[in-house]
Amino acid sequence: MKLINAQFFIKEEKREIFLSDINELIAETRKEAGCVEYNLYESIEERNTFIMVEVWENQDAIEVHNQSPLLQKLFNNVADFSAKAPVLRVSELGE
Repeated sequence: MKLINAQFFIKEEKREIFLSDINELIAETRKEAGCVEYNLYESIEERNTFIMVEVWENQDAIEVHNQSPLLQKLFNNVADFSAKAPVLRVSELGE
């Protein structure tokens, strides 16, 4: 299994549109084959700092997910939403 943590640093004025877009993405992604977990959390210490925690069965599921129109929409808008560049970490999970 694969673990992905994507950290986002969102501008205050873009918060609501980011949350609207990402909530739609979360709802649809959870229906995808191979998606084990897909959750967004906000820091309690730093407003507008979010982390997406994703668990996938395998790389193939991730590659299909990466073609999702909703994910592509987020990719296209993330620079406009962000106060600084997102941080992405990918790890292998043991069985």
